Amino acid sequence: MHHLNYTQGLILFRIPVEDRDQFIADKASAEWKKSGNLKEFALLRANFSLSELIGLRDKGGVPIFNRGQIKESLLTSIRNNTPIIGVAVGSGLSAKQAAEGGADFLLVLNAGRFRTIGISSTGCMMPFGNSNDIVMKFGVEEVLPRVIEKPVIFGFCATDPMVDQSVLIERIIKKGFHGVNNFPTVGLIDGQFREALEENNFGFDQEVEFMKKAISRGLFTIAFVFNEEQAEKMAEVDVDVICAHLGWTVGGKQSVKPRTTLEEGVKYANRIFEAANRVNPGVLNMVYGGPIKTPQDASFFYQNSSAVGYIGGSSFEKFPTETAIKETTDNFKNYVRLMKENEILKKELIKKKGFDEIVGQSRVMQDIYDIINKVADKDINVLVHGESGTGKELVVRAIHFNSLRYKGPFIKVNCAALTESILESELFGHEKGAFTGAHQQRMGRFELANHGTLLLDEIGEMSHKTQAKLLRAIQEQEIQRVGGNKTIKVDVRIICATNVDIQKYVSDGRLREDLYYRINVISINTPPLREHKEDIALLVHHFLKRIEEKFQKKITRMTPAALDCLMQYDWPGNIRELEHTLERAAVLCDGEVIGIPDLPVLIQNVNSEQELVFTEGQMTQFTNVNLEIMERQLVIDALEKFDWHRTKASQYLGITRRTLYNKMMRYKIL
Repeated sequence: MHHLNYTQGLILFRIPVEDRDQFIADKASAEWKKSGNLKEFALLRANFSLSELIGLRDKGGVPIFNRGQIKESLLTSIRNNTPIIGVAVGSGLSAKQAAEGGADFLLVLNAGRFRTIGISSTGCMMPFGNSNDIVMKFGVEEVLPRVIEKPVIFGFCATDPMVDQSVLIERIIKKGFHGVNNFPTVGLIDGQFREALEENNFGFDQEVEFMKKAISRGLFTIAFVFNEEQAEKMAEVDVDVICAHLGWTVGGKQSVKPRTTLEEGVKYANRIFEAANRVNPGVLNMVYGGPIKTPQDASFFYQNSSAVGYIGGSSFEKFPTETAIKETTDNFKNYVRLMKENEILKKELIKKKGFDEIVGQSRVMQDIYDIINKVADKDINVLVHGESGTGKELVVRAIHFNSLRYKGPFIKVNCAALTESILESELFGHEKGAFTGAHQQRMGRFELANHGTLLLDEIGEMSHKTQAKLLRAIQEQEIQRVGGNKTIKVDVRIICATNVDIQKYVSDGRLREDLYYRINVISINTPPLREHKEDIALLVHHFLKRIEEKFQKKITRMTPAALDCLMQYDWPGNIRELEHTLERAAVLCDGEVIGIPDLPVLIQNVNSEQELVFTEGQMTQFTNVNLEIMERQLVIDALEKFDWHRTKASQYLGITRRTLYNKMMRYKIL
C-alpha cells in the first residue's frame, strides 16, 4: 500500500494532469531522490484520483479554491476589518513572497512579466508576443507550483484572435487557475485604435462576454472597469469583484505619473461603485493602481469610498527583492490593523462614529441617546419609527457601531423599493436556475449580514409570503435560498425602520401580528424637527461644516434673521429638508454669510417682518463669532422683543420656558 505525504499531495494537486509526469521527472526535489520515493511517487500518480486529492484536502491537506470559497474567504477578511489585497505578479519569486506577505489572491498578468525583465508595465500593450501564451507559460511553470494556498487569477486577453474564448477558458481551468481577470483590457486604449477594435468586435463587450462564460464554468472573476457604463455591464453578468482602474500603477523609475490625485481618484471610484452596486449590490468593490503608492494611500480610499481592497503591481514589485515584496504586501494587508492596535480605543472610535451624524442636545434627543446606549449591546431586535427625514437610519447605524457586532457588516434593504419576487431573492439569495434569469447562485442580504446587522427599511410593505419566511429566519436564525432546499445558519441582528403607523398595519392585517412582536422588542421614535427646534442652531452648524467640505465653499454663518426664519418654519421634510435647504442656500450665497434672500421663498415668508428687526450694524456683530455667542444674542433679542416676558419669548424661540431659564442662567442674562 502506497501513501502520499502532505507535501507530495499538495504539489501533485496543483500541477495539471497532463503535465504531472513531466513535472515529476524534471522538478522532483533532491529530498525525494535521496529517500528513494521518486519512483514510488511516479508509480502512484496514475492511481491517485482527483477525488482522493479532495479527500486529502478535507482532512486538512490540499486546499481547493472554487468561486464560492474564494468569495467567502474575502468576506471573512472584510468582517475582520482587514482589506482585501491582490498582487499582480510576473514571476514565481514575486508570487511566493506576496503570498507569504498576506495577499488574498495573486493575479498573473503580462504586465508583471515585463516588470520582472526591467521593462515598464506599459510594455505589455505592445505586440511583443501573444499575451495569453505569455501568461499561461510563466503562470504554469513558475507561479502555480510555488503558491499552494492562495487563489491564482489568470489575466486574459479577450481580444485574442488566435483562440476561441471557450477553448481558452477550458485551458485556464485545466492548468489549475482559480479565476480570471480582464487584463490587458481595451479600457486602456483610446482614439482611432479603440474605435477600430470596437468596430471589429474586439472591444469591451468581448471582455464582458468572456467573464460571462468564465462565471458559467465556476471561475472567480475580477473585472477592471474605467467608467460607470463598463461597471454596469460587468455587474449585470454577476462578476465577483468590480475594480476601478485608476491608471497605471505608480512607483519605480520606469513607471508613469498618476493621472489623478487621491481625492480625484476617490470621486472617480465612487461613481463607478455606485453604478455597479445599483445593478448588483453583492459585488465587491476594489481599486487598482493610479495614485496609490503606500498603505496610507490605500487606507484613504477605504475611509472615503466603498472600496474594500486594493490590487497593485509595481507598488509591490518596484524593489524586486524577497524581503521588500513580502514586507510591502504585509504592510498593505495589515496597515489598518496596525493603526488600531489598541482594541479599546478602536471600539471607542467606532462608537463615536456611530453618534457623529446624530446632532441635538434637546431633551428628546438625549432620551434617544440614552435608549441607544442601553439597547446597543443587548443584541435584541429594534423597531425605529418616525416621519421621513428624521434620521432613522442614523439611529440604526449608531446602534450597530455601539454593539458587539461593530466589526461585522451593516447591510440595509429598502423593502418598499422592490417587488415581492425580487425582495425575496434579495433577502435570502437564490440558487442557479431558481427562476428566469437566475444564471448563477447568489447570496442574499441575510448571508451578507452574517455576524452583523441587517436594516429592513419600510418593513410594512412586505408581502405575507415574505413575512412568513422572515419570521422563520428571525426565530430560527436560518434561511433557505430561493429554489434551494439547503438550510443555511445565519447570525444576524434585525433592526426595522418605518415611517408609517405600523400598529395600524397590524390592525388592518397588512403586517403579521407575530412578526410585529418579533421585530418590536424595543421601539425608538425619531421625533419630527418641529418638536425639537432648539436643536436647529446645532444642526445648522453641523451641516455648514459638511457643506464646506462637499462644495469646497466656505460658509461661516447665517444672519440672525435667516436663522430666525429657520426657527419659525415647521419643516415637514424634517432634518433632511433642513440639510437640502442649507445646501441650496450655500450654492446661491454670493459671500460667506447666508441671508434671508438665499432661502426658499416658502421659508422666507414664515416671518417676513423679522428681516427688519436687525439693523445692518447689528448683523455685523455676528461676524467671526462662535455659535454660543449667536445663541446668547438670539435669546436676548427674543426677551427684548416681548418685554422680557419669558413665556412668550420661549414660544417664539420654539423652546420650553424651563430651557429658556437654563439658557439665561448659562449665559448670565439677568
